[in-house]
Amino acid sequence: MTGHDAEVLIARPMDSQDGALPSANSVAATALLRLAALTGISRYRTQAEAVIHALSAAIAAAPIAFTGLVGAAELARTGLTEVVVTGDRPDLLEVVRRRYLPGAVLAWGEPFDSPLWEGRTGSDQANLAFVCRDYACRAPNGDPAALATEVGA
Repeated sequence: MTGHDAEVLIARPMDSQDGALPSANSVAATALLRLAALTGISRYRTQAEAVIHALSAAIAAAPIAFTGLVGAAELARTGLTEVVVTGDRPDLLEVVRRRYLPGAVLAWGEPFDSPLWEGRTGSDQANLAFVCRDYACRAPNGDPAALATEVGA
């Protein structure tokens, strides 16, 4: 919580518990899990799990003090639903964005190097939504109402 260029301290303080705002550890673990799902880079997931594991005894003793990290641990346990929207489909994006989906990540816009985009950049895959778990996707969908049912929106 202090800069590397700050005055030298006996110990660098670290606030590991969540309060009115989630701790840096909770935010980092959640962000790393989401980044791993979006990119397919396993070291992000490994780092998130290391943060969760480092505080697991404290979480077990007082889970209410680590609500953000408990949420991250649940994401790590259950995995994330990956949603990919190809092409220019603001109606499909709106379906996913209009509801709070804490267990989902959304990839859309410009394709990037990720297992989520593999095989989804051709003209036959344009303007569709894909709902996936661990990069295994259901049939592509172009209907907003059907997509809403798939993602639970």
